[in-house]
Amino acid sequence: MPFPSDEIPVLLFADRLPPLVGGMEMHARYFIEHFAGHPRCPLVGVVTRDAQGRDCVADGARREPIELAALPTRFHPGVVFFNSGRWIEDLPRLRESFPRSLFVYRTGGNEILKAPLERARLADHPARQALWAGTLNRAIDLLITNSAFTEQRLRALGVECSFARCVGGVNVEALRDVGREPRPSATVFCAARFVPYKNHALLIDVVRALVSRGLDLRVRLAGDGPLLEDARGRVRRLGLEHVVDFLGVLDNEATCREIARADLYMQLSSDQPTEVPGGSYLHSEGMGRSILEALSAGTFVVAGRSGALPEIITREHGLLVELGDAASIADQVEPLLRSPPARRDVTNQYAWSHVFERYELLWEELHATARCH
Repeated sequence: MPFPSDEIPVLLFADRLPPLVGGMEMHARYFIEHFAGHPRCPLVGVVTRDAQGRDCVADGARREPIELAALPTRFHPGVVFFNSGRWIEDLPRLRESFPRSLFVYRTGGNEILKAPLERARLADHPARQALWAGTLNRAIDLLITNSAFTEQRLRALGVECSFARCVGGVNVEALRDVGREPRPSATVFCAARFVPYKNHALLIDVVRALVSRGLDLRVRLAGDGPLLEDARGRVRRLGLEHVVDFLGVLDNEATCREIARADLYMQLSSDQPTEVPGGSYLHSEGMGRSILEALSAGTFVVAGRSGALPEIITREHGLLVELGDAASIADQVEPLLRSPPARRDVTNQYAWSHVFERYELLWEELHATARCH
């Protein structure tokens, strides 16, 4: 039945909270800012986990440990919103605890395909995926994805709950009024974790090919990760220390400034076969927040033809390249650096405000039509 009030109170389950800078953290930050004190969909609480893995209620920087079974005595939400699958093994009992609430889960898809479990001991990866799919089908009323690509992958896995697509998640204000002083060198920027599917080795090889052709180039790489030292070593071996700057971890505002000042945003993410206990899955770019930021800033994008990126990158504002051969990619990128495309105006198309307005409309529609468990 619909929630018996003009309000639709929201309880957020946030895997990780700021000040970290990943996708889930950024979503949590802006979700909390938008819905705190919201007149129609007020945020009534945030559940997260602390450094010891305990379930907690978050109040600013304070973490109050709580048993999940006690949540219904404290919160009466119309929407229970998950921004990750961290609580997949707790979903059945949470569903029983909040029988009249709408259960919504936002996903980029990779964690469902990876299908990790914390307590259940299943050695077979397809069995873990089946557990995830079955749990989502029984507990989740609405699964919010970021692309048709993600939705197709999850349907193929057996996920059958209702889907809605919300593309975006950009702090547009951080992209505006950024000073762009003339630079003697063309500037290429990339903000991505140094992990296998982000494919930094290929990007560095492309840079080497461009420099060998006489381009005056500056490449700025933001991020950290397990392959950072490998990338540094590759740059040294190729003699590119004077070309490539490693910026470390930047906060979102600093990243947006770098994107807005760059002549080109280049990220060559690939579809990466990834081994897990008992099997493997394909880790892919479900959308790419930094790429959405570059599109919003009007910065021309060069990206690999993989994952969901063909859904958002068109010839007017970007170039999709086939991955594998650095020289071939350099052939396509070189004209863009010698004569950079005209910068477009900043656009609000992917702004956080649009994402959350879409959430509100979906929640209101589902409550109005009593479409929840």
